[in-house]
Amino acid sequence: MIFRYLPLSILALLALALSGCIPPQYGAASPSLRQELASLKTSQQSLAEQVEQTRASLALIEARVQDQQFLIQELRQELVAKKGTLRREIAPRSAPSSQQGTPSSRSGEERSPTEIYLKAFSDYASGRFEPAIEGFETFLRLYPGNNYASNAQYWLGECFYGQKDYARAYNAFQKMADTYPRGTKTPEALLKMSTTATRLNQPERAEQALQVLRSRYPDSAAAKKSLRR
Repeated sequence: MIFRYLPLSILALLALALSGCIPPQYGAASPSLRQELASLKTSQQSLAEQVEQTRASLALIEARVQDQQFLIQELRQELVAKKGTLRREIAPRSAPSSQQGTPSSRSGEERSPTEIYLKAFSDYASGRFEPAIEGFETFLRLYPGNNYASNAQYWLGECFYGQKDYARAYNAFQKMADTYPRGTKTPEALLKMSTTATRLNQPERAEQALQVLRSRYPDSAAAKKSLRR
């Protein structure tokens, strides 16, 4: 606790103040004591805010890692399946032409949903928001019913948020919450809607998003995080 760093004299006065037994000789020092206590309270609030920001950052990093691990596994499975298919297709044929496009040069229609999603997610994690936005939008356009469509919509909102384009971020998070009410990241989207609305100086929208979060997903980590705020 932060109290361990206070001088013993301040701790003694604090204990006496709480018990109502401050000696008369310390009466003149009470304004100074109040100032120390006010400073302590400010420091404590600042520390609590830093802890909350750290928790939010760690939660976002954890979500990124989970997405990456799952998608890498899916991509490996797809590549194994493709190798088997390619062996059967090219066995009776001559060697392929060197002019054939590589996976990185293929259009969205020629890439698998996992490839598109993984590339967009990699761009987002690296801070390349524009290509990430393009990738997630391509994914959602081509594969709106994919199991990862709700995640793509969420990370699209995070891309706009990273660009400080809070109006588009709010709309992306709202679309995610409305379109995918059972999505794994829907509670986080509602929490981010509140944060984004606050950035837009729209406190009523921010509070409304929190109310929806707490009523629909009361046991979610996002709801518990909103209560700590």
